[in-house]
Amino acid sequence: MSLEALKKKAKQALMAGKYENALKLYTEIHKKDEKDLRIFTKVAEMREKTGDPKGAVRAYTAIAKAYADDGFVVQAIAINKLILRLDPEQTEIKEKLRDLSTERGDDWAISTIAPNGATSDMQASPTDKAKLSFERTPLLSGLAGKELDDFIESLELKEYAAGDVIYEANETSNALFLIGMGAVRLETKGIRGSQQVFSRLGEGDFFGELSFMNKEPHQNSAIAESDVSLLIIHRKVFDEWVKKHPSIHDTVEDFYRRRVLARILAITPIFEGIPQDARIPLAQQFSLSFYHDGDIIIKEGDVESTFYLIRSGKVRISTKEVVLGSLGEGSFFGEVSMLTSKPRTASVTAIGNVELLTLTREKFDALAKDYPTVRKVVEAYLKQRVVNTIKTLKEKK
Repeated sequence: MSLEALKKKAKQALMAGKYENALKLYTEIHKKDEKDLRIFTKVAEMREKTGDPKGAVRAYTAIAKAYADDGFVVQAIAINKLILRLDPEQTEIKEKLRDLSTERGDDWAISTIAPNGATSDMQASPTDKAKLSFERTPLLSGLAGKELDDFIESLELKEYAAGDVIYEANETSNALFLIGMGAVRLETKGIRGSQQVFSRLGEGDFFGELSFMNKEPHQNSAIAESDVSLLIIHRKVFDEWVKKHPSIHDTVEDFYRRRVLARILAITPIFEGIPQDARIPLAQQFSLSFYHDGDIIIKEGDVESTFYLIRSGKVRISTKEVVLGSLGEGSFFGEVSMLTSKPRTASVTAIGNVELLTLTREKFDALAKDYPTVRKVVEAYLKQRVVNTIKTLKEKK
């Protein structure tokens, strides 16, 4: 039987609750590919489910050691949590992580995802592998010794099955989520009402920072794309660690701004026809501008052709005669003058604090040349807005 057929059969046995059969199949798969630690983890899981906690601990310990030696310390922490659940007296992995952090100093590189082509049998000592071949995880870098022990102790482990909803939009969780094992996707509702995937995350990535930093309900949903083990950092723990390590806050803030951008690109109609992996490079063509409540962003009658995309906040659209309406996150404006070279047909005023992404006509033309759907979407919105403006003006008379 092929490896893929074995994996399919093992998964079916697991889903059916036939754990003894699943254990035999996953053990057979592990023998065929001993470097696949995810399969080895399934072997350990099945040992636990079939009433062999000591066998599960032995397997989990071997897995955690392999992850730690290769620099995948986030995964090692997640596995260590599973070990401690079965045997609270087991400290071998915690001591190994502490030793590694001490040996590697500030550059020990608590690591997450291996780059393309990287494998666990690189020609380097276990101590040097993380330094040589894996990126750092800034969220946890700088922690060592007892501080690392305390941080690991403060994390809560929670597991989800593939397809489970971790949180939904408008829910409040007040926590950061760090992926120890598995994959998660983030979805948001686009302006047209359909769900849009704006980010896919893997082991070592964290999420939930949009709600966490704003202290507001989640604006998106998080869904387990596979079986997932999450390490949860609650706000009280986070605040305590920020006092000791201010850089942790800066790291989360940086990811917050990147994730906001990814979400905006997903819900903005002009990017619908552009592949997801091309959106961020294109967005880098935009400049970022900030406005405060009452600031005039565009003045009716001015001759100017900048195109605007709302990253956060709201704006009011008006003429000298009437207020035409308001626009919020993900919406764009300024397309009339940009496409026609005519003076501004309305004024735009900030409602509260507003962050805008701006694009010059030259850069828009270059973008539209590579992705013609961008111009088509903007032109379609222009026609509809003209119709809506005429209708509003008639109603106000």
